[in-house]
Amino acid sequence: MPRFFFDTYDSIIVIDDVGQDLPNEDAVREVVRKTLASMLRDEHKGRPAAQFRAEVRDEAGMSVLTGSVLIVIDKSPERKGAEAAQ
Repeated sequence: MPRFFFDTYDSIIVIDDVGQDLPNEDAVREVVRKTLASMLRDEHKGRPAAQFRAEVRDEAGMSVLTGSVLIVIDKSPERKGAEAAQ
């Protein structure tokens, strides 16, 4: 079974030097989805925006796929203007 390595990027970079044995690319995609969902769930709530990325390498170090998520949470322009007037 091939081994895949999942490097993750947020405010820190985590290079996977252990990897996971997975049967195919569908299984790799599922791990990427779960990894990004976990990163999104655990994101720092004080930040107005965050971008998360997972890059997958095979045993030869070749890129297999990349997944990313961007989240931006911002107040509406009307709310910003009301707060600035206070």
